Amino acid sequence: MKPETVLYLASQSPRRRQLLKRLRRPFRVVPSAWREAVRAGQSPSRNAMRNARGKACKAALPPRAQGVVIGADTFLYFRGRILGKPKTQAQARRMLANLSGRSHWVYTGVCLRDVESGRCRLSYAKSHVTFRRAAHETIARYVARIKPLDKAGGYAVQEDRGVLIARIEGSRTNVIGLPLELLRRELAAFGSPVREAKRHARFRAALEAVNRRHGKTLRALAE
Repeated sequence: MKPETVLYLASQSPRRRQLLKRLRRPFRVVPSAWREAVRAGQSPSRNAMRNARGKACKAALPPRAQGVVIGADTFLYFRGRILGKPKTQAQARRMLANLSGRSHWVYTGVCLRDVESGRCRLSYAKSHVTFRRAAHETIARYVARIKPLDKAGGYAVQEDRGVLIARIEGSRTNVIGLPLELLRRELAAFGSPVREAKRHARFRAALEAVNRRHGKTLRALAE
């Protein structure tokens, strides 16, 4: 993919916006009409990628837009359950109390969607996060400070200050909400479908030319 290809981030998350700036590529933030949902019986990775794809496909793009839409969905997986964003501060405190002194997984599904063709490429990242043991009073102060209602699991790596998180194994940016290591690889692999079609057409034409030449040679030898 060319560096000048415009990216559309189908997310209102300020953390994803700040992370995407690190790629130093042009992008625009656009809303998405997709409503996140968890399907029982579906694996964490599939749930994350399905929601990411929904966000990318339901993005509200400007007229005559061209480029690639990025959809992403992040949640926690803890003791066989998927944890999303808390709806109240009380729920956030309960989530963090359950996570205290234990480990969990953070999944982020990523979808790249070519605006022109509708072609999608799906992937996901996962990180292992271990929490320190924290008293209820510590958790209450933490929740009051970080505003947890727009954060998966009710916590924020970039605002933790060592209060809750003891260790992260895997991508730190994945835990924040957008795995940049994965995104860089996926963008590099996600070529334009128009260019790919032209490349395949050139390859087929070259192969047919070789076959024709070989066919003439074989006929000449037979004569």
